[in-house]
Parts: sequence; C-alpha cells; structure tokens
Amino acid sequence: MPQRVLNFSVEGTQESFTSNAGTILFGEYLKAIRVDKLCNAHLPLPQSNRGYQPFEHIQPLLLMLHSGGRVLEDVRRIHNDRGLKETLKMKRIPIAESIGKWITRHGLQGVYGIESINRALLKRHLKTFTEPLTLDIDASVIFSQKHTAETTYKMQSGYTPMIGHINGGFLLHSEFRSGNIAPADGNLTFVKRCQEQLPKDKALSFFRADSASYQAALFNHCNTHRITYTVGARLDTSVYANIQEITAWKPFQTKEGSTHHVKETIAEFIHTMHDTDHAFRMIVVKKTVTPLLPEMWDMLSTEEKLNLAKDRYHVIATNADESLSAEEVVRFYRKRGDTSENRIKEFKNGFNLSYLPSSDFIANAFYFQIGVLAYNLFILFKQTLRKSWQKHTVATIRYKLYHLAGKVVKHSRKTVLKVQEEFVETFHAIRERIYKASLE
Repeated sequence: MPQRVLNFSVEGTQESFTSNAGTILFGEYLKAIRVDKLCNAHLPLPQSNRGYQPFEHIQPLLLMLHSGGRVLEDVRRIHNDRGLKETLKMKRIPIAESIGKWITRHGLQGVYGIESINRALLKRHLKTFTEPLTLDIDASVIFSQKHTAETTYKMQSGYTPMIGHINGGFLLHSEFRSGNIAPADGNLTFVKRCQEQLPKDKALSFFRADSASYQAALFNHCNTHRITYTVGARLDTSVYANIQEITAWKPFQTKEGSTHHVKETIAEFIHTMHDTDHAFRMIVVKKTVTPLLPEMWDMLSTEEKLNLAKDRYHVIATNADESLSAEEVVRFYRKRGDTSENRIKEFKNGFNLSYLPSSDFIANAFYFQIGVLAYNLFILFKQTLRKSWQKHTVATIRYKLYHLAGKVVKHSRKTVLKVQEEFVETFHAIRERIYKASLE
C-alpha cells in the first residue's frame, strides 16, 4: 500500500456536486428577470429546430464570466459541473468552438441585440433611482497583438473602447473602437447615443469626463439640454495667461471644512472658447510640488522648501451655477476616479475583458458586448445581496458566494441543493429577493 503524509484516501463518486453553488443563484436570477426571453427575442435565432437557441449560447458565457473564467475555453467548467447543470436544468451546452463560431457568424447582429437587452435591463435598474443621473465617459485600452489591432495612444497595439457609466454603476453604453481612434474622437456622438439609451421619462442631469471631452460642440450640447458638465480642461496658452492674472488663491478644503492639503489652493475665472455659445467657469487647482522624495522634504527648512517649490495647475471647466462652490465642483469631478476609472477596472479585470477570442474585429465587438451584459447583470444581481455585500467587487463575491461548494440531491421529483449549514440562511434570503425581482 502506498505511503501518504496524511491519513486519508481519495475515492470517486457518481453523486452530483458543484463548486459553484452561489453561481446557481445567479443563474436563477437570470430566469427571474427573463434574460432568457430577452436573448431569444433580440439575438439571431437558429435556422433549424435542432440548433441552439441564443440563450443556450449566452447562458454558459454569463455563468463562466461570473464564476471567473478567463478565456472562451473555460466554458467547459460549466459543461463539467453536473450539480450546476442539473439545478439550472441546462440540458444542452454548446462547446467553446461552437460558441466561438456563433459569435463570429452573428457579430454585428449580436452587438445590436445585446444593446437592446441592456436597454431593457436599464429600465429595471432605473426603477430604484431617485437621485439625478450622472454620466461618466472614458476611453480604455485593451492591448492585443491580433492582426486587426492598431497602435493606440499608449504606443502599443490594441483597441480603445469608449465606455459610459451612469451614477458609477450601470454601463449605459459602450463602443468597441479600433486602437488608432483617439479618445477625443466622436465624444459628442457617444454622449448622444448614451442619451438615446435612457427611457423617455429619464434625462441626464450631470456629465463628467477628462480633458479628451474638452470640446466646444460637446459643451454647447450639454448647455442646450440643461446638463451640468464638469470636464477636465486643457492648459493651453489662453487658459495659462488667465491663471497668471489670478491673485486671490484660497486653501482647498475638504467637505468637513479642514484644509485638504497645505500645498493645494483653488481659484476660478470665467472663460470661453472660440466656438462655444456661452461662457463657463474655469476652476483652477494649484498644487505646489517639488522633485524631492518625501523623506528629503521633511528634512528641509521652510526657506529651502519655498526655493524649491514649483506650481502645477489642474483646470476644470463647468457650466455649474454659483450654487456649487469651486470646492464642490472639484470634489464632484474627483469622484470620477471611483465612478468611472475604478468601474472600468472592475469591468475589464473582473470579467477579463482584456481577453478577446477572435481575430475578427466585429466578433470581438460582440464578445465585448457580452462582457458588458455580464457586468450589468452583476450590478443588478448585487441588489439581491445583503447591503454589506453590495459594494463588493466580483472577485470578492466569487470568494464569499459564487464558489461555495454544494451537493445536488434529487428526491420525490424535487431537486435539493445542499450547502454548509452556515450559508443556508444567506441562500434563503437571496432567493427570496430573487423571487420578488421576478414579480417586477
């Protein structure tokens, strides 16, 4: 008999187990909010009765992305999970190669179909909203060596999708773009398309973006539609000349009223561009910096610090009225670090959208949109979780919920999912909220 370090043996069994007990709840949620019907209504149907329905392609992809799959071939993890398949009644699952061919075959139709599905889900999401809608847009980079990839503004080949979030959550609209398209190209058109996604009874109140959106046409559009914009400005010669004329600087303070930083001050002036139809406020944040390491800075005297100090400026353009102070405008703008940039990181890294399965540009655009759908469904699904979990990233939810072990038992025509005792109450609470969502 072979020797082992610990005294236990390993045996096989024909019982149904799953390492994705929590993922089953997400699968139940898909049925509750009728994602299956949305997919079969908006995506291309098979040409024969024996073909796979659209949801039969989309469902394993969504489950794979939520459970942490990194590449298209990881769909086999769903195919091999007997407990998950039996509980969700997944009778047929196409293999990865079939899904890849389906994505390539229906590329452009798939892109438009997923957009329609996201619009339907957006209506559900906005039912819980009472606060004004804020749109954050930003370009991202997906590095790739595929032959359809072009050199991006970061001097590496890839793609530069444009992404728009509302209120730091739901991904309202996205465009999968070639890498050689600059982040400033087509921003006005993108904002208009974001507005088109909204229901007729909803409208944007605020728009927030970096300096790539510092464009007169975009400012005019926002002003016409009564959208308060807060956009990073370019420090051109005209703006710099106005800054040099400022004499009254005041310390930038936090919301609580304390000084934000001893070397950060704030001021503002009125500005206009050649093609804008209105004047707007320019908020200037001056930060005094030195090229020294922090440890060396503490060793210097006040006089030495003043001799080494250099001023750097960050400028924000806004049409906000005087009811918003300069400090409030800056604080509002800086929130985009979380509501846009961190959300894009969660979208790309959490669902591995840095991976693209095809060398075909349109097929990759379709797969990217499926990733958008997976992300938005995660935003919605978190509403069924306890409040302390609703700010978690998908990686944390995988650890706390999705990847819990379970055993599936069939008895008297009933399917029973058995999990560790300490998680039973959590599962019951989530399933109750899922049922309430099915009634909406």
